[in-house]
Amino acid sequence: MADTLFHYSMLIKRVVTGLILGALAGAVQVWFFERDLMYLWASAAAGVMYMSAWVLFTDWLKLAGGKVLLGAVAGLLAAVVWWAIAVPVENMFIQSAVAGLCFGAAYAWSDQRMP
Repeated sequence: MADTLFHYSMLIKRVVTGLILGALAGAVQVWFFERDLMYLWASAAAGVMYMSAWVLFTDWLKLAGGKVLLGAVAGLLAAVVWWAIAVPVENMFIQSAVAGLCFGAAYAWSDQRMP
């Protein structure tokens, strides 16, 4: 039972972290780049999606491939969520997918280096 509570507490911590980081990224897009408010919601949802996928892939399913690769896949999923909410046009998908892969892998690499 304690092991199950640990897994859920890790998920909740990561989801809250993703929500906060996504909201900060969305606030930067709205305030400094004068984008629509939908970018704020899209970034918050993408942050939650990234952290949820990160916990699912690395902690719960324990998939092979290394944390950097799994972080890149989680970043790709988050980029798809962001793209679907913020900009429903075809040309932004490739840019958001590449950015999601890069930032997801970078976060996973930095998280792996911390003790």
